Amino acid sequence: MFRELRYVLLSLLCLALLLVANTFVFGRGDSTLRLLAIYLATTLVLGGLGYLQKRETRVREGWRYLTPSAMEWFGLVTGFGLTALFLYVYYFVGSARADAESQMFALRLLIGAFGVGTALVFFGSFASEVRWNEDRIEQRRLFRGPKSIRLADIVAGGVETFTQYVWIAGADGTVIRFSPYQNGSEALARTIFRPPEGDASPA
Repeated sequence: MFRELRYVLLSLLCLALLLVANTFVFGRGDSTLRLLAIYLATTLVLGGLGYLQKRETRVREGWRYLTPSAMEWFGLVTGFGLTALFLYVYYFVGSARADAESQMFALRLLIGAFGVGTALVFFGSFASEVRWNEDRIEQRRLFRGPKSIRLADIVAGGVETFTQYVWIAGADGTVIRFSPYQNGSEALARTIFRPPEGDASPA
């Protein structure tokens, strides 16, 4: 409950910062309602896409696989599209307003932010394959070698503060990270953090 409350408060803080910047930095107080509408629509869409995330995942030849969810597809396609649009405006459209220099600076910031965000979604969810069976977890990543941890050798795990990715560490120091937003992540978490066989729950 407190984690969800923290996310709500952080979201509201981001909205407040956007409104302040829109009014006092860019001098566009007249577009406050439009900004609020865009923010609320985006929040509702992302919330709805979260409900489409599949708890279970596909199975092939005895292995279970994490797959990108609808939210991650939305983030990748939208991020790529907006980055491309901003680049087009920056290089081919420009601005004829008196404050064109500050507008172009803000546009560069947007290009950087959306570009980095899109790259993180791609490399975290689409360029990484995580699979597991009853014995081990394996991860294959673009431009990097494969990783493998036996379930019996997991010595630590948790959630990263910034990315919210789940991580596990093996006894040999190998670390595997995966997105909690992928289809099947809940099933993988149950496999990783299930109690050892024979342990009885207290009455």
